[in-house]
Amino acid sequence: MRKEPMPSEASPSLRQSLVVRLRFICKPRMVWKAFVAAGLVGTVLVALNQGDVWWSGHVTSRVLVKSLLTPIIPFCITLLGAFLNSGPVVRAEHLRPGWVVVRRSGLIALCVGSAIILLNHGDALLARAITPQLVVKMLVTPCVPFCVSFYGAYAAYRQALVEQQHTTGMA
Repeated sequence: MRKEPMPSEASPSLRQSLVVRLRFICKPRMVWKAFVAAGLVGTVLVALNQGDVWWSGHVTSRVLVKSLLTPIIPFCITLLGAFLNSGPVVRAEHLRPGWVVVRRSGLIALCVGSAIILLNHGDALLARAITPQLVVKMLVTPCVPFCVSFYGAYAAYRQALVEQQHTTGMA
């Protein structure tokens, strides 16, 4: 009797592909780039979403927690963009960001941007306290995950180029 694989089990090639991608994004250079994105973009997000509260001096524990946790978002999205744009390829040029990466980054921006808007401005939206300042914040917010995701894909491409040059230089 032939044993059928469980539907929840990943095929060996899928599992191998995931392991290759995870090893790729866990390299120190990729993690460092994600930390840089988290620092720079996280600061922009905090200034955009909580800057007026910080500036007015009405900082609550909720605002403090939001401000401290916000840099995690660009860190994770940078690694997600790199993960989705990596894989077992023969040449690094196959990872060059193109329209597929733009569409993928747009989808990530839509999903993550919506979640960020709901987390940061959900109370104002429910109270129908929509101001022009809030509209600007909500329009700019999805741009951040788009840019960070695209940066992650580009960083993966550059990392693959460096590795390809290193291996061809050694051969």
